Amino acid sequence: MPLLRFRPLAWMLLLAALLLPLASFAAEPVRVGVYQNRPGVFIEPDGSVRGFYIDILEHAAEAEGWVLDYVPDTWPALLHQLREGEIDLIVGIAYTAERDEIYDFTRETVFANWGQVYVKGAGIESLFDLRGAVIAGLKDDIYTNSFRALLGRFDIPATFTEVDEYAKVLEAVDAGLADAGIISRSNGKRLESRYSVHRSPIVCCAKEIRYATLEGWNGQVLDGLDRHMRALKAENGSVYYQALDRWFGDHGRSGIPRWVWWVVALLSGGVAVVFGGNLLLRRQVRLRTAELQEAHDLLETRVTERTAELSATNVKLHREIEDHTRTQEKLQHLARHDALTGLPNRRWFAEHLAEDIKRARRDRTPLAVLFLDLDGFKAINDSLGHDRGDRVLIEAAARIRRCLREADQLARLGGDEFIVVLPEIASPADGRVVADKILAAMGEPFEIDGHTPHLGVSIGISLFPEHGEDAETLLRKADTAMYASKKAGRGTVTECQD
Repeated sequence: MPLLRFRPLAWMLLLAALLLPLASFAAEPVRVGVYQNRPGVFIEPDGSVRGFYIDILEHAAEAEGWVLDYVPDTWPALLHQLREGEIDLIVGIAYTAERDEIYDFTRETVFANWGQVYVKGAGIESLFDLRGAVIAGLKDDIYTNSFRALLGRFDIPATFTEVDEYAKVLEAVDAGLADAGIISRSNGKRLESRYSVHRSPIVCCAKEIRYATLEGWNGQVLDGLDRHMRALKAENGSVYYQALDRWFGDHGRSGIPRWVWWVVALLSGGVAVVFGGNLLLRRQVRLRTAELQEAHDLLETRVTERTAELSATNVKLHREIEDHTRTQEKLQHLARHDALTGLPNRRWFAEHLAEDIKRARRDRTPLAVLFLDLDGFKAINDSLGHDRGDRVLIEAAARIRRCLREADQLARLGGDEFIVVLPEIASPADGRVVADKILAAMGEPFEIDGHTPHLGVSIGISLFPEHGEDAETLLRKADTAMYASKKAGRGTVTECQD
């Protein structure tokens, strides 16, 4: 029978046969490594996987149509499996520059955490009190490794004993097998009430917790997670904030000490003995009962006062932790951002340009680096004063930002120099298009306290991979091209000629 005479049913069967392999491919599961790290991620006795990181991951998976296949194991074993390609994604891993050489991380931070040192008794108040101490820590844990390195920088000798669970760290301190233990703050708050240990004043090793894959693998999963986390963080009351309150909220515990219950039990026993005595001693019983009642009332008063004191102390400690967290966040922001314009600074740029180059190499897409130097800014600064000059810089940064896409990166290197990174551009010519927009925007006069100063900009462009495959080379060649623009008469754009 000729092909053109196929009936509609035959065409439908043929189309289904062609699409079936694509559907099977789309449903291929994402193998996710999970481990016991409550409340971030943990496995219930019935085998279900729960936790803060899981809530965010499953929200993204449902929106993207991913099928998740959880692979439970110990933390060291999961790191080995990720390096060997036996799993596709690991949840709840702290970002470090060393790990970034092996793994690809989400750009968005899921949770910020730091290390807390626990001790049994008094006597350990600072790092130097740990000289010669035995310290318990989780094997291959970022806080254990970072704390060991911190002691090494201060030449403080200590012996580390490694266990395979956070709970065993506090168990070793409680049993006297270790002088101190280092675990994450979130796990410490969850576990500390089970053991006779307390927090020391030693806090260290602030870390950003993210999702990660093996370098060069599953980039689409990381991109999807970044996209959903950005959207969730921007919306109050989203799944992200609901999960944060659910898993890391402050759930108060009873402030009544154990000794109060022992006293109450002893009083009850004493009262039972008195009332069960001989009837001939009724008078003595009544007197004794009155005394016991007075003691009981006094005890209740003291218990109430002590409970109020403990509650106030708990509130104070909670506020101090919040203040410390906000201070850490502000310090991290200031370390990577320019104080005047609020833009990322040179340190931030160096870290993120390397990430953008890795992504461009993996996705095989071009990338452009634009080096900008303002023309005539020194004259404005000298004639109008530094305060007005600062306002001109702020407005110039805002004009540049309006010429860029949301995915583009803008940083201030210092003085009147700016750098722009254009990732995932459709063609190398797109860099020149954006540069021309910036030239036009900077050509408009500025309005500063009745003055209308004019400001220009000279721009140099380098491209990945044509002009270099690392951050240092691309920045240097863009800088050289910018100086060529200066020599050509300023207010021009020059592309790298190498």
